[in-house]
Order: sequence, then structure tokens, then C-alpha cells
Amino acid sequence: MEEYYLMWLTRIDGIGLKRAHRLLEHFGSAEAVWRAEPSAIRRSAILGEKLTEGLLLSREEDQLNDWIIELDEKEIDFYSYWHPRYPRLLREIQNPPLGIYVRGEIPDDEIDTVAIIGARKCSRYGATVAYDIAKDLGKTNVIVVSGMARGIDSEGHRGILDGGGKTIAVLGCGVDICYPAENKELMERIIENGCVISEYPPGMPAVAKNFPNRNRIIAGLSKMVVVVEAGKRSGTIITADLALDYGREVYAVPGNVTSALSYGTNALIKQGCPIITEGSDILSALGIAYKETEKVKFQIKTAENISPEEKEIFDLIEDSTPISAEALCRRLGRKVQEVQYILSLLELSGYIEKIPQAGYIRAH
Repeated sequence: MEEYYLMWLTRIDGIGLKRAHRLLEHFGSAEAVWRAEPSAIRRSAILGEKLTEGLLLSREEDQLNDWIIELDEKEIDFYSYWHPRYPRLLREIQNPPLGIYVRGEIPDDEIDTVAIIGARKCSRYGATVAYDIAKDLGKTNVIVVSGMARGIDSEGHRGILDGGGKTIAVLGCGVDICYPAENKELMERIIENGCVISEYPPGMPAVAKNFPNRNRIIAGLSKMVVVVEAGKRSGTIITADLALDYGREVYAVPGNVTSALSYGTNALIKQGCPIITEGSDILSALGIAYKETEKVKFQIKTAENISPEEKEIFDLIEDSTPISAEALCRRLGRKVQEVQYILSLLELSGYIEKIPQAGYIRAH
């Protein structure tokens, strides 16, 4: 239940990360914020009058239920900062999202993650290098992280997928929206072989102000960052700077000194960033060069015990006939957020699995 109240807190206009954390510290939990008396919220002096009214008006049970149903229908997971599936590296940065929306399967924290980023309007040289390096990594257990933008980002995703690997795309819009639109097929491949992530809720369009926030997540998710091509005032360089601030290694692919697209990467090299020219350079930096690596699947640990509340729902789920969250609610006479929360726990523990557009069955 707490996860859904945390999701609600992240969706209140104007609250922001700092105020949300202050509310959680003051009241102890998101559910406590939801249930707090208006006078208690005002006395806390955390929010001004306008934000307080906005918070109070947002405490609508029907709206929360609609959001939960939407997540289920669109096969989207929400992981708060405290959820065990929230990425460890992302949790370590200075301003991590309070929660993330995910489509697909988020990787184990033990798998090395490498961001491959660069210019949207890249050269053929840059596109080829990004693709080839990522494809080499696809033969290992390294995950490529990028932003699914045109140019270098897309080539990095395609390369790792064509090499048989996994990838994570971080979006500046809701995970139910494909941006840019021409990447629809690529996005579907990413979801099948990794995941797409966003801190923005479903339906959020891709607007310019979202992308700097998106870039900090790319840097935060990655053990190291590889910049392939970047202009003088590129957002890619901002991502690289953030990665350095987070204590991550930044590497650069050298480019033609007469090309404006190579200004940023060559500047990084001048500043002391190591050079990358092929996938084996990345493996060497990660300490796994020239080793045969067995691909690591995105695994979910199975829980040893199952609670009575979980067993009540598990017993209603069959081996081959899917059942929806809504049908379970009707049979149990329980609220959708309660049932959905337990379904998430059972899925996380490996007891059940979700069938697209159908419902849940027991895991085989």
C-alpha cells in the first residue's frame, strides 16, 4: 500500500523532491501524509497555502484507484526509492527520484551498466562507432543505458540488442509514450530485452524541461559513461558532468578535430577523460576484459515464505488461465490498491507472472 501512496505524493503538482522528503520525514510515511488532518499539514509549515490545498484536493480514492488500474492495464511498474527493485546506483546520487515508472524488467544491481550517449544529429562515423561498441558489449553481461533519443542514443540501444544483450532507456516523458515516434519498434525491443524508465507518470508528454532531469537518471544508473559525439553546448556534456559529480568514470571517443560534433568529446579528452575506441576498452575498464562471460538474466529472488494475505490471493491464481487484478478484487471484496500491491509482491518473489493484456498466472 505504501508504494501507491508514495506514487500519489510524486504526482502532486508543485511538491517537488525536497518538500516530498520533508513531508515523509515529518509524518513518517506517505500513507500518513494521505490520512493527516488538514490542520496537521498546515501546522507542519512544509507547504504554503496553495500547495496545501493542492495536496488536500488530490487525496481522492477514486483517482488513486484509476492510477493503479492504469499501471496494470499498461503493464507499468512503480518502484519507490525504498523498493527493493529501485536501482542501487540511482539511489546513491544527490537527488534521486522519489519513484520511477518501469516497463519491462529492471536489471539486477550486480550487472555492470554503461551509458552510451551523444549527439542527436550525429555523423555516420559517430553512429557506426556507437553501434559497434554496443554490439560488442552485447556478447557480455554488460547493460547499455541511454536515452532513446535520435542519433547516438538509438544506435547504442540497437547495437546492444543486435549483439544479444540487454538495455535500459531513460525517457523524458511517460513510459507509455514513444519519443521520438519513429522509435516505436526500438522501444518495443527494449521493453522485451530490458526496460524503459521514467520518473514521469504515464501520459506525460516529452517537453524540453524534462530532459535535464532525465539526464541525471542516465548518469545515476550507470557505472561508467561513454560519450561518442557531442557539440560544444550539448546536453550530452551536461550528462557527463553529472556523472563526474556522482563519482562515475567518463570516457570519450576521439573525433575529427575539424568537426563541430567532436568538440565536446575532444574537450573531455583534453580534460583527462580516458579514450574509448572499441568495446574491449570498456570491458578492460570494468575489469572483465578478455574473459568469457556468461550472460546474466534479469533475475528476481524467490521469497522463502508467503504471508497469509499473499496466500489468499495466490490460491486464486491458476497455472494456465490468467486472472486480472480487477477480477481478484471482485472475488475478494478488497480495494484494488491492496490487491495490486500484493500482486506486485508475489510477482517480485517469483510466485506469479503477468501475461500481457490478460492477467496473472502462477510462475512455471
